[in-house]
Amino acid sequence: MTRRGRLSEAGLDARLSSSSNQRSATSSGGPVRTCVGCRSADLRSVLLRTVVQTDGAGRPVLVVDVDRRLPGRGAWLHPDPRCLELAERRRAFPRALRTAGPLDVQPVQAHLEAAGHHQLPGPSPEA
Repeated sequence: MTRRGRLSEAGLDARLSSSSNQRSATSSGGPVRTCVGCRSADLRSVLLRTVVQTDGAGRPVLVVDVDRRLPGRGAWLHPDPRCLELAERRRAFPRALRTAGPLDVQPVQAHLEAAGHHQLPGPSPEA
């Protein structure tokens, strides 16, 4: 066997063991979703689900799905103002929700503030 073949097998073994570890962690802890802000995976129970609904004028509006049961495609977010800021800066909500045009994150920000998650002091996102 060549050196290259041994390295490939070792790499494959490492990937298989890490994926089996990930499966065992997710099966015991519950469903896992990825935060659209920081892009890290976490338990579904820890993240907020957001969906797009239409307002009275037919415009798309981003809303927090508190019960996680609203119809439609959802985007998941840590209840952290920093993750919301990252998601807004990266324009992650329209992409994750497959919606054309920008979405106003004010309803999500209001939900975070009402839940006691306040914006951290520091430079503004526009800077």
